[in-house]
Amino acid sequence: MEKLLVCDNVTKKFGGIVALDKVSVEVYRGELLGLIGPNGSGKTTLVNVITGVLTPDEGRVVFEGKDITRLKPHKRVVLGISRIFQGMRVYPYLPVYYNVSLSARSVYKDTRLARAKTTWALTITKLLAEAGELPVNLTPYKLRMVELARALVTSPKLVLLDEPFAGLSPGEIDETIEIIKKLNEKELTFVIVEHKLRYLMKLIKRVVVLNEGKKIFEGKPGEAVSNEEVAKVYLGVI
Repeated sequence: MEKLLVCDNVTKKFGGIVALDKVSVEVYRGELLGLIGPNGSGKTTLVNVITGVLTPDEGRVVFEGKDITRLKPHKRVVLGISRIFQGMRVYPYLPVYYNVSLSARSVYKDTRLARAKTTWALTITKLLAEAGELPVNLTPYKLRMVELARALVTSPKLVLLDEPFAGLSPGEIDETIEIIKKLNEKELTFVIVEHKLRYLMKLIKRVVVLNEGKKIFEGKPGEAVSNEEVAKVYLGVI
C-alpha cells in the first residue's frame, strides 16, 4: 500500500510535559485509521502536529513524500490535508452556504469552481435544504455536517476527524458513518479520533493507541480489543 502520511519519531513538549514521545505513525492512501487513547494521551496534539497547528520539537511529518514539518496550516490544506475540530468551529451568524464557501474560496481562485465545490459538499452532507440557515439554529448533528462540509469542500486527500460522533444520537452516528464510508470508497483517507469505541471499531480497518504520549499499540481493531496493555489503559472499556 502507498504511504500517504508519515509521522516519524514526533516529539512535542509543553514545558516539562511530554505530550508526544517519539511517536511514529504511517497512514496509507485510502485507509480508515482510528487514533484512540484516554484523555491526555496525545491524540489531539498529534492531529495538531499533522495539520500544522503545532510544530514538533523533534521528528518530522511527511505528506506524499514531501517534508511538511514546518509548513503553515493553510498551505497543508492546499496540499490536501483537512480536518474537523473537537469542538464546533463554525461562524454562527453566517449562513451555512457561506460557512462552506469561505473554505472553498481559500483554495480555489475560480469563483465558479468554488461555488460548484460548495454545492457538492452540501449535497454529500445532506445540507442543501439548510444552505440559507444560520448555524445557531441547527441541531448538533447538522452543525457537525457543516464542519464536515467545510473539510470536504477543499477536495482533501486526507481528512482528520477529531471526535466526529460527540454529542450525536446512535442514529446520527450511523448516518455519519455511512457518509464516511461512501467518501472512503472514493479513496478519501481518514484518520479518526474518537472515544465512542463501539462505533469506531465498526468503521476502521486499523487502529493506533496512544497513552501518556507514547504509541502502545498499532494493528487491527480486533487485536486491540484483546491486547493486555490496551485493556489495562482502558480499564475494561473495550
